[in-house]
Amino acid sequence: MAAASFLQARLEAERGKPQTSMDLLGNFHAIALALMEFDEIHLDDAGDISPMARAAELFQYSLDNFGEDPAVRERLSAAFRTLGQLDKSAEELFKVIKTLEEEKTVDDETMCMLYLDLGFLIDDIVPLPGAGYELLETAANYEEEDAPKVTFRHEEIVETVTGEEIKYQLKERTIPLSSFDCYRNAISLDPTSGMGHKKLADALAIIGKNEESCRAFDVAAQYLPDDICCATHLHFASMQNGGRAAKLAIPLKKDVKLGQTLDDISVESVHMDTRASLPSMAATFEKNGVIVFPGALSLDDVKVLSEKVDEIISSATATTDIAGCTVSDFTDETKASRRRIHKAFPVDNEQCTKTVSNLFGRLYPLLAIILQCNSSEEGIPLIGSGFMQTSPSAAGQVLHKDVHFLDLHEDFDEMPESWDCSRNGYPRCISIQVQLTDTTLGGKMGSLEVLPGSHRPDTGVSPAAIAKAVRDPSDSGSGVIPVNVVPGTVTIYSSRLWHRGGANESKKERQFCFFTATENQENAPPGLIHTMQMSDVGKWCISGSGLSKNKTSQ
Repeated sequence: MAAASFLQARLEAERGKPQTSMDLLGNFHAIALALMEFDEIHLDDAGDISPMARAAELFQYSLDNFGEDPAVRERLSAAFRTLGQLDKSAEELFKVIKTLEEEKTVDDETMCMLYLDLGFLIDDIVPLPGAGYELLETAANYEEEDAPKVTFRHEEIVETVTGEEIKYQLKERTIPLSSFDCYRNAISLDPTSGMGHKKLADALAIIGKNEESCRAFDVAAQYLPDDICCATHLHFASMQNGGRAAKLAIPLKKDVKLGQTLDDISVESVHMDTRASLPSMAATFEKNGVIVFPGALSLDDVKVLSEKVDEIISSATATTDIAGCTVSDFTDETKASRRRIHKAFPVDNEQCTKTVSNLFGRLYPLLAIILQCNSSEEGIPLIGSGFMQTSPSAAGQVLHKDVHFLDLHEDFDEMPESWDCSRNGYPRCISIQVQLTDTTLGGKMGSLEVLPGSHRPDTGVSPAAIAKAVRDPSDSGSGVIPVNVVPGTVTIYSSRLWHRGGANESKKERQFCFFTATENQENAPPGLIHTMQMSDVGKWCISGSGLSKNKTSQ
C-alpha cells in the first residue's frame, strides 16, 4: 500500500512528462492488481482501508486523471463487486460496454461475456421474482418485460442539422436493463454461447416459462455438454410426472414453537430410528424448516467421508476421484467463494456409498413425510451430492435461500385475497448436511446459520423480519441461529429456508458434505446450484433401504 502511495505521488509530479507518466502508470496498475489478490476485503479493527478498497481507489484515480481505459474500468467494476458494492460495479461495467460498443475494438464474443457479467450483477441487485423475501404466491402470468430493471445513465453525442448548420451536443439518456435484456443481448452477439442460453433458461424457469426454459437448456447443453445444471433440468423435464395430483401444505401444529436456540431445533439422534417420534420430528421441521440431529453418524463414518473429501482436495490435480473421473467444481458459483471450496461428492464409490446409504435408510421415514411421498415404496429423487470446505479468513455469506419462491403453506393473516390456498407455494426441496468438523470448540468456524420459520409465510416470520436478518445476521435480535455442532451431526433444512455459511474466524478448516433431495416433480427446482457428478445425475433415489439406483438407470 505504501508503494501505491509513492507511485501516486510520482504520477502527480511527472504529469507533464507523458512517457514517464505512462511508464509509472503501468506500475501503478500492477500494484492495484496485486492489492486485489489479498483475501482481506473489509476494514480491519484499526479502521485502516482494506487492500481491495485501496485498489478501487487507485483504479478510480487512474480514470479520473489519465483518461478512459475500458480495461481499468472493468477492474474497478470487479473491485466494487468484491467489496459488495454491486450498484457501483454494474454502473462501471455498463460504462465499459458502452465505450467498447462505440469504439468497436473488441470481438462479439468478448461483448457477449461482458453482457453476461452485467446480467449476473443485475440478478443480484434486483432479483427475479421469488428470490427475495417479498410475499409472492406464483410466477403465473409473469413475462420477461415484467422483470425488474436497473437504470443506467449514458452520455452520447447527438448530431442535429438545421439548414446547412450541423451541431453536436452531449446529451444524457437513461437506459433500463433487466437480466433478461442482458442475456438476450449476449446470445445475439454470440449464438454459440452456452452460458448465455443457460442463464436465459434459468431465468425462464424462475418465471414459470417451463417449456421455453427446457428448449433453452437443450440449446445450452449442445454447447455445454458437461454442464450439470443443464443435464439436471433436462432430466427432470423428461420425466412424466405431470399426472401427479397437486399437493396441499402439511398443516402446522399450534403447540410447536418457533425455534430461538439450537436446542429448540435439535432432536436427540436416537429418535431418528424411532418411528413413534416421527410425528413430532416432522412437526418440528414443518414449523422451523430445519431439524438438527447431533452426532447422528459415528466417528468411523465421519472418517470415511472426511478421507474422501481430503483425497479430492489434496490430489495432485485436485480434480480426480478414485475412479479417475473429473470431479465437478462449483466454487465459482458459490456465494463469498473466496477461501471456499465447493465440489461434487461422487456417490458411486463403494465405502462412501455404504455410509451414505445407511444414513438415508435411517432418514427415509422422516423424509417421506417431509417430501409427501405417496407410499412407503416411493423413491425420493437425489438431485445433489457435494461437499464444501471453508478455510480460515473466509467471509460470511449473505443470508439467502437456495431455491426461489416459498414452500407449500396454509392461509395466514397477511395473505393477499387473490391467493388461492390450493396452490400456495411450490414442491419442496431439502438439503441434508453432514458436519465433518467439530465447530463447538469456540470461535466462529464458518458454521451453517439458519433463520427458523423463514421457508413458509404462515409460521409467523414476516418479510420484515427476514429483511432485518438479511441486513445483519449477526445481530442478537435477528433470529438467526448458528448451528455449531459436533462431527457427524446431520442437519436437514428446506432449500427455501433463509440461511448462510458464516465467517471462519478460526485457524482451522470447516468441512461438510451435503445432499439435496426433492419431491417428485416435473421440473427441477429453479435457482439451485445443482451440485453433482454428471455420471450421478438422475441415477439415484432415497428409499427405505437407503440409497438405490432409479429403475431407468439400472
